[in-house]
Amino acid sequence: MTAAPTSHLPEPFDTRVVIPDIDAVPHGDPDAVRLVFGGDAFATGWRTDLYVERTAASRLEDSLPRRIRAWLDLIDRQMSPYRPDSDLARFNEAPPDTFVPLPQVMMQVLRHAIDMAHLTGGAFDPGLLAAVELWGFGPRIVPDGLPQQADIEALKGDAHGWRRLDWRPDGLVRPAGFRLDLNAIAKGYAVDGLCQMLQFEPGVSAALVEIGGELRGFGARPDGLPWWVEIEAVDGHAPRTVVAISGRAIATSGDLRRSFQHEGLILSHTIDARTACPARPEIASATVIDPQAWRADALATALIVMGEAEARAFAKRHNIACLLRVRDSGGIREVLSPVLESWI
Repeated sequence: MTAAPTSHLPEPFDTRVVIPDIDAVPHGDPDAVRLVFGGDAFATGWRTDLYVERTAASRLEDSLPRRIRAWLDLIDRQMSPYRPDSDLARFNEAPPDTFVPLPQVMMQVLRHAIDMAHLTGGAFDPGLLAAVELWGFGPRIVPDGLPQQADIEALKGDAHGWRRLDWRPDGLVRPAGFRLDLNAIAKGYAVDGLCQMLQFEPGVSAALVEIGGELRGFGARPDGLPWWVEIEAVDGHAPRTVVAISGRAIATSGDLRRSFQHEGLILSHTIDARTACPARPEIASATVIDPQAWRADALATALIVMGEAEARAFAKRHNIACLLRVRDSGGIREVLSPVLESWI
């Protein structure tokens, strides 16, 4: 995990403090009661840290865990590639060129995914499940060793298959050979939905939502401070980066925590659609701060695929707040986008 909540602002030595908009942080409720819920979802963990009105604490402690679990179960039931009964699996196993009805929540995530694919020129690609599985990162067990070049070449020929999707109001026609993978956006969408649920819940004054290291928060703590999230320094080297994310989300992608090596080469779990291979290891990790967790989630993946030069230009052109950890001969160096630099 490269982003984690922290209960206080650390000592200033060797610490970079990022504050997107301190004036937007509301006043905290000094009498608020803290509630913490957590559990497992999407093969990872989730946690909600809340401050609520004292008179509402008992009611919320009883009702919220069930409602949170129901939302997470809905996302998993619709979009998990690991469940043979999910709507995503039903779509992927449908005969080619047949219409597949899909639930509206999944359709909304699909629209976001296709919008992001267009925005990034295909660096974010929601149709890479076959390539993900070929390299051993998906739900199917694959033989040891690297894929055969012929299998890789076959998948390269169908790069950006999302352009062939036939949209209907209540579903999609599945193109031949196209298999959907929403892992790089569904978790962020789940964070957004949970955060919005809590934001509109009477009695909740502030909340920080985390699923697998992706976070979004709103409101202020009783001491009046925003939610602080620390982006871990690489190998413990300075500087630490601490971000105020009240009204914001933060997501990280990269191979610092999930990858494998073959003959000294780092192979990331992030697949480049142009090559049907793991993205080149130039960017070790990309952290994005955005009002929406689904956007931060998808953009972090896209920046990894782009590589440093394209990622820097893209972030500048689209005003994206991001921190890149880039490999070079001297180790790992940090690259901050102009928006992120303006918040320090």
